[in-house]
Amino acid sequence: MNIIILGPQGSGKGTQADLLEHKFGLNHIETGKILRKIAESESPLANEIRDTMNSGKLVSDDILDEVLKEYMNKNVYSGFLFDGTPRNMDQYDLIKNILIKKGEKIDKVILVDISEEETIKRLSSRRTCKQCGKVYNILTNPPPNDLCECGGDLFQREDDTNEAIKKRLATYHKDTEKVLEQAEKDGLLLKFNGEQPIEKIHEEILEKLGV
Repeated sequence: MNIIILGPQGSGKGTQADLLEHKFGLNHIETGKILRKIAESESPLANEIRDTMNSGKLVSDDILDEVLKEYMNKNVYSGFLFDGTPRNMDQYDLIKNILIKKGEKIDKVILVDISEEETIKRLSSRRTCKQCGKVYNILTNPPPNDLCECGGDLFQREDDTNEAIKKRLATYHKDTEKVLEQAEKDGLLLKFNGEQPIEKIHEEILEKLGV
């Protein structure tokens, strides 16, 4: 099974992706986390990726193409879970084509949706672990004792400022909604209200997936 999970920034799609990963044993492709790891490395792409993400923009499709192909080719296939990707039609076609070459296809596209006001409120409350990269939200998914469960300190990312958030939302509405429209035409789209409790959303997703 190959699943794409999308939604506005802060919608909780990453939390739902984690739950689905453990439920089905899927390879979880969280491109944002992968790109941030590259940005902190000695890779020749580090500066470009870091500057792009801090400005609230998306990395180029060429970079994403390279990242996706490397990840998908080095992992034993047990189904893929694409978390937050594709963000535009070129990326959607890229994923479809990579899967086709593996004799596979996209099975479902899950949308976890929230309002723009809720996005801004949640992202301003988001915190990331410096040690393992796990993301918490002090409103909806608070960390234990103000630390990550691994014991690492938490911080607020530069791309969670109000200005960067609004730029990313504008890009989401401009590009990602076209992916959702196409997924609906393809009969793959499942929509969920992301302003419900985490477990309620998870239960609804499993029900719609028929498991």
